[in-house]
Amino acid sequence: MAMSETSFSLSGTSSVKEQTHNIDHASDLLQFANKSRQDGCFNDIIIRIGKKNIPANKMVLSCYSKYFNTMFNTEMEEKYKDVVEVQAVDAESVETLVDFMYTGKININTNNVCDLLTVSDFLQIPSVRKLCIDYLLTTITQQNCFIIEALADRFTIPLLTEKFNNFVVENYQQVVSDDQFKKLSKNDVIKLLQSTHDKVSSDLVYTAVINWVKFDLASNESYLSQLLKFVDFYEMSPKMLEDVVSVEPLIRKLRGTDCSFYDALVQHANKTGKININTNNVCDLLAVSDFLQILSVRKLCIQYLLTTVSQQNCFTIQALADRFTIPKLTKKFNNFVVKNYQQVVSNDQFKKLSKDDVIKLLQSTHDKVSPDLVYTAVMNWVKFNLASNESYLSELLKFVDFYEMSPKMLEDVSVEPLIRKLRGTACSFYDALVQHAKKTETSLISLGGTNSLTKVTKLDLQTNQWSPLPDLPVGRQSAAAVVIDDILYHFAGDLNTDGKIAATNIVHRMKLKEKVLKWEKVASMNVKRYVFGAAVLNGVIFVFGGADENKTKLSTGESYVVLLNKWIQLKPMKIARWGHCLVAHNGHLYSLGGYNGRQVISSVERYDPSSDEWKDVASMQTPRRWFAAVVLNNVIYAIGGHDGKQSLKSVEKYNVDDDTWTYVENMNMERRSYAACVAQNKIYVVGG
Repeated sequence: MAMSETSFSLSGTSSVKEQTHNIDHASDLLQFANKSRQDGCFNDIIIRIGKKNIPANKMVLSCYSKYFNTMFNTEMEEKYKDVVEVQAVDAESVETLVDFMYTGKININTNNVCDLLTVSDFLQIPSVRKLCIDYLLTTITQQNCFIIEALADRFTIPLLTEKFNNFVVENYQQVVSDDQFKKLSKNDVIKLLQSTHDKVSSDLVYTAVINWVKFDLASNESYLSQLLKFVDFYEMSPKMLEDVVSVEPLIRKLRGTDCSFYDALVQHANKTGKININTNNVCDLLAVSDFLQILSVRKLCIQYLLTTVSQQNCFTIQALADRFTIPKLTKKFNNFVVKNYQQVVSNDQFKKLSKDDVIKLLQSTHDKVSPDLVYTAVMNWVKFNLASNESYLSELLKFVDFYEMSPKMLEDVSVEPLIRKLRGTACSFYDALVQHAKKTETSLISLGGTNSLTKVTKLDLQTNQWSPLPDLPVGRQSAAAVVIDDILYHFAGDLNTDGKIAATNIVHRMKLKEKVLKWEKVASMNVKRYVFGAAVLNGVIFVFGGADENKTKLSTGESYVVLLNKWIQLKPMKIARWGHCLVAHNGHLYSLGGYNGRQVISSVERYDPSSDEWKDVASMQTPRRWFAAVVLNNVIYAIGGHDGKQSLKSVEKYNVDDDTWTYVENMNMERRSYAACVAQNKIYVVGG
């Protein structure tokens, strides 16, 4: 249809001025877009959560959600898809948020606020996140305050944390009498006491401690002494001291029957301000002044101990430093031991230490004194009580760097009966040492990969020639491999079935010293995973993170005990990681970088196998995934990878002693999804 050819004009016929009009048609536009969406018109994307499909428009999603804006405006694979799968979120909440984007209306109540906050934080919808926070600020009660605190911690909401703290302080008696408080974990109770003990009366803090301990006495009583440190007995009301504390059986039991806790309180409360500190009383005075929080006396005791460290008492002083968390005293002990190592490890006080204490000492000093001295320490301790200690010799010798040992000491080692017995009569320990001291690593091994799922090859570092090894029984990519005692282990990964991801948990190993090399199957891992981190620490294989068969990012971990041929579940990492690195160093594991499901990250956390605990340490300077990490000369190196936008050639190193990352020389080219290892005191990178 065409317009009439007749034209009209009022030009020059009136003096009325030009008029400009602004009409708010955004509401009409969104209403039309929403109706069209519901009718199935003009939709260009479907969000799939499980079995639920939610139709929408990329433009509208990108307008309200930074998560979708990044997805559709960067070179992510989802940018070109008509259907986008979102994992591990509540489908109903996502649908509610999409409706909100089109209508501007949302209903928030106690049944949905937690899920809405979680999903709006994940999808980065700040307007709804703020509405959820505003709602939570008005709903805090005794019954839900700890849930709200958990939300504040998880999503880093200072306003909500402040509201929780104020609520608890204003309603302390009721809160600490409620079962929600009594069911808290020890760590959560400590956290609450730390943030409130100086804002409420000592009577109330004491009441909180006793309420929690008695709620589950069998499990909680052992923590009573630790929790009572938050109670300022000197500010407690006389009535509470006399009528409650002095007659409490748990308190009397804690302090012992020969001196009641109340008597001790009265005695210290009546101090004149003068105190005599000597070797006979300093330990008891430190213990009591720390317990009663008499900081002036505690400081005097520490100052006295700093001047009295000797071969005869240094381990007692170390125990005090550990028990009462005195870094200055720990540093003094470490410096003293390093300067007087020969005398200290020859003293009976050292020889009477427990195995764990000896390991602790070796861990903190083996890289600060000569290997000759470390070996001497090990043999002194083992021989002092041979019947009990000989079985630990192999474990302790791991702290001895025989490659740096003096030739004379190596000769002494060669004739030590315990060493010969340990290594067997067929090959003396000295012969093995000489053999290893004269040679360095001679080859690298490459396994599997995207284009060579079953292939295994070896690079001879002397001839620089590659040669084949037996193929893997089951080919896969994104797997991991480690070597323990000349045995090569290859585990988990992606089977890449018909071009599709298929995570597996199978494990194979090959004994590299056998005349006929062959692969054999051992116990499978508990969890199927690929693109995960793996490392060896103290003869144990550890794996953490990765993704499972559903592409869900994992924080879980497990360890393989070779002697038991068994995988054991471990405490998960603090966050899920995929495409990250795991390295072992100085008795700890370090999990570096990776992808957390939303973005490439730079954070690093450290795992202590002895306590099964994870702790955050300094983050890398560059976010990385699909990279490699190695340990060389007591330093952790993070190499190359991908930062979410581009492949990298940058390299940075981590200094454990001062918890810092610094950049070093770049690689010659960018790499990602490759492998790296240390051989002949060099870092080798392969593939990518």
